[in-house]
Amino acid sequence: MALSNNEKQIRHKRLEALKKYGNEVLIHMIFQNDGIKRPFEKTNKELKAEIETIVNLPAGWTDEDYDLAFKKIRNIDIAALGNPNLMDNDISDARSIFDPNFNQSEIKKAQYKAAEVVRNIKSTLKLSELKVTDQIAAIAEVMRFLGVELINEKFIPETFANATALSLIDQNYEKPSWTWEVLAQNLYNQNSKEEAELIVKKLTNPDIEKKWSFV
Repeated sequence: MALSNNEKQIRHKRLEALKKYGNEVLIHMIFQNDGIKRPFEKTNKELKAEIETIVNLPAGWTDEDYDLAFKKIRNIDIAALGNPNLMDNDISDARSIFDPNFNQSEIKKAQYKAAEVVRNIKSTLKLSELKVTDQIAAIAEVMRFLGVELINEKFIPETFANATALSLIDQNYEKPSWTWEVLAQNLYNQNSKEEAELIVKKLTNPDIEKKWSFV
């Protein structure tokens, strides 16, 4: 069915609003890329091309196409505001300044090598051509493998990364008592108060024992 002139104008205004939002986010991303250490792994030119690809909706685009494009741009903006040092923090948190063997240069070396590992993993995942959900399944399996390796260590540092790995392995393993406190704190930090309360409600629901197990 042909669109009326009014409908065409509405669609044009919505598309212009989407492009304006995309441009605002792009400016923000470029500012971040130029001013902060390692926030993105793309050049400004690549960031611009990514935004343009998202906002250039296909002819005959639907509300679903529009909403998905808006969501993608919003998620890019959220990523731009995120902390780019989470991995570095986990690496440094695993080492105590009160340790007589504390070595700042060793931490920097570990952070550099870890970043190299991450780049290689991302490249391997991209080349695999697996769906994102299948890539996540593969990473989760690696995390389970590392969790079992970690549980055999003499000393297990209290970090979010370690708590995450430990949460993925079988409940019969003996895990540090701080595991749940760290996970709970992160769930609270990464979610709204309402969502955190919902998580607590789900965990204390007697029916949870009847649900399927993920481990």
